[in-house]
Amino acid sequence: MASVTVTVDGLKQLDVMQAFLSPATLEKARRDGIRYASKAVPTAASKAITIRYNIKAARVRNDIAGPYVRGDTATLVFDRRPPTLQQFGFRPGRRGGPQPGQGRGKGWGKPKPKGQPASASIFKGQRLSYPAVFLGRAQQGISLPLRRTTSGRLQVEYGPSIGSIFSGRSRYGPEIRAVVEQRIQEQFTKGIERSLKASARGFSSSR
Repeated sequence: MASVTVTVDGLKQLDVMQAFLSPATLEKARRDGIRYASKAVPTAASKAITIRYNIKAARVRNDIAGPYVRGDTATLVFDRRPPTLQQFGFRPGRRGGPQPGQGRGKGWGKPKPKGQPASASIFKGQRLSYPAVFLGRAQQGISLPLRRTTSGRLQVEYGPSIGSIFSGRSRYGPEIRAVVEQRIQEQFTKGIERSLKASARGFSSSR
């Protein structure tokens, strides 16, 4: 599994606030900011991924676990179990040759339709061919994109995992991580502001 740890360094505003806030209030604001920022990661990551990859946002979020918060650190886990090609718009191939009913005596002489290999779209706007892959049934009776190995066994054909897309050496990995990190910083600031406002309301109401 891949993971991202949300540990935001202190903002300049927090350094200035140290002169006016108690250590307990400042530390609570930092923890609240971390929690608030970490909750935005699944949505930010799924949006950044689905803009570039042909996979549904719900499927991406399903492979992100957390946040798991401990003190001022929050960790989110990105699953490395790869989705099958069906999650990436898989289309089964079509064999060439006469269509049903086009034998001798009926439709004879018509041009044979061309065969088409199976295909899938990993990246938005880019469809790739998988000539050796076909739609078949696995042992559980589920229809899956399959490939026959040199030993004659059938194996399921997968696309990239969410973990490898996000933290691996993927085509858009750096861009996706940059978008998520920016969102973390924005939400961290907002979370601190919310925490400090809540503390201020509590202080006012106690007077």
